[in-house]
Amino acid sequence: MNLPTFAIAIVSLLILPGPTNAVLALASTALTLSRCLSLVAAVVSAYLVVIVPVSGIAAPFLNGHPGVAGIVKLISASWVLYLALKLLVPAPAGGRSRLGAGQLFVTTLLNPKAIIIGLTLVPAVQAEPTSAMAIFAGCATATSAIWLGLGSLLVGRHAQMPPAVRHCGCAVLVAFSLTLAVSALWS
Repeated sequence: MNLPTFAIAIVSLLILPGPTNAVLALASTALTLSRCLSLVAAVVSAYLVVIVPVSGIAAPFLNGHPGVAGIVKLISASWVLYLALKLLVPAPAGGRSRLGAGQLFVTTLLNPKAIIIGLTLVPAVQAEPTSAMAIFAGCATATSAIWLGLGSLLVGRHAQMPPAVRHCGCAVLVAFSLTLAVSALWS
């Protein structure tokens, strides 16, 4: 696979709704440039923390032990359910959004998309690993910015997330949690 094809594959996968994108959209409350940069940096760095060792070291192990992927999905499902429950309770008056860079980093670490990228897409690239990672970082930055923008459109400039958005976001996160759990148990 060449670099342009790799970039298209990465964008196609990362733009799809999932736990990281849901948390990005929901974390866009009172979005400033500084907050935007920290959220995007959390996503890109968490993906790289998983993808680099998975593609370089763990691929042979994980290909031989498919149960490990199921365990990662169950852990991810539990984390996303935790975030949904946390989101259900409104932030204290005058408080910031409950979803920040730390929660986004952990959510992205546990996102099965990172393992898919590390096991299938990165090894298929016929280019320097640093070039592939630079392309990945650019694609992850762009898709994260899109989801933050979508979240800002939903949340607006509110200091706190409107209750309807909070409840819908909670429902979406619960749905992702259940999907991950069923996927882990089914395979």
